[in-house]
Amino acid sequence: MFRRLCAGVHRQLQVTVTLCHRRTAAASSPHFLGFVKPYYASSVSADDPSSPTASFLSRSCGISDHAAFSISKKVPIDALDQALRVLALLKDYGFDEAHLVRLVDRFPRVLLMDVKKTLKPKLELFRGIGLVGTDLPEILSARPVLLRYSVEKRLVPNSELLKSISITNANLVDALKHSPWLITFGTGTTLLPKVDALRAYGVPNEVILLLLTRYGHALVTDTDRFNETFDEIKKMGISPKRTTFARALGVLAILPKKKWEEIVENLRGLGWSQDLVSEAFAKQPHLARVSIEKTTKIVKFLEEKLAWTPEDIVKYPAVLLMSLEKRLMPRYAVLHILMQRGLIKPGVSGNHFLVSNEKFRMQFVTKYQEKAPEIVEAINGVESGR
Repeated sequence: MFRRLCAGVHRQLQVTVTLCHRRTAAASSPHFLGFVKPYYASSVSADDPSSPTASFLSRSCGISDHAAFSISKKVPIDALDQALRVLALLKDYGFDEAHLVRLVDRFPRVLLMDVKKTLKPKLELFRGIGLVGTDLPEILSARPVLLRYSVEKRLVPNSELLKSISITNANLVDALKHSPWLITFGTGTTLLPKVDALRAYGVPNEVILLLLTRYGHALVTDTDRFNETFDEIKKMGISPKRTTFARALGVLAILPKKKWEEIVENLRGLGWSQDLVSEAFAKQPHLARVSIEKTTKIVKFLEEKLAWTPEDIVKYPAVLLMSLEKRLMPRYAVLHILMQRGLIKPGVSGNHFLVSNEKFRMQFVTKYQEKAPEIVEAINGVESGR
């Protein structure tokens, strides 16, 4: 039905499009920019959603004028039939107009793909490994790089190699959501040697699986950088059997070596020993993603307001990931008032910051607000930035 409608509308539009093309041929000569773009029908009126191609796409594809106009700007006039076949196929595979607009905007060449020989086999491959329902259009429109590679030369061999290292279809889908390039790299030469090295060191499958599904970039990074990071993690004494090992490797592998050195140097300058730095990172690898400025502010706050030592902070390294203004300061303000009033025992531990917002409010705000009403203003005032 869709194709019959397209054919009918296309016949009606053909004369209009041809005349428009002739009128602008002298001013618009063909040129190349990644793919052939001899002339866009939408250029008849760059800001007019009612241009011939946009109107045609809207009527024939069942999409809004806005979506049709956005897509029409990427459609070469001499490839309109081809683009319609592509859009029809994508709709058959669950792409709604938002997916179509995003995909075409990020990867215009998809409109020129041969439907039977190129595009459909790729869609079938991804559907076959478990990208079904909304996962298929969501992932492919967000990561159109997956459509650039050959099914026979890259996608099928890589998916089979990934499955050979104890990864199920469900795991593979999870991995593609976080690290879509896993299936596009030379898996046999880039990824497998790293997996072999990890296994030789005693890293179990479940930890390797976490690396694949959440930190795949660590396994396709430059071999020299991977080896440096691997050695760094070993020196820290992080057990290869813990999931922390995967997180630590995943975080450090994409962090420039110089940046990591600056982080360590900053903490050393704040009075931390090398052992404390390693211990904190081993407990909470995402510390490496926190800016030096933020880390410094939080450490000084904890030292000045709570009299915490570096050893105290290392017991609860997750506090360095929290917002100073939205979490640490408001909670400290409440606890400080309650301690001054003698309503709670002196001392602030890391657990006061780790508990959920709901639990903290129940235990320290709701419970005591009648006896110390200023705590409501203290926590709300700081949280709202006043």
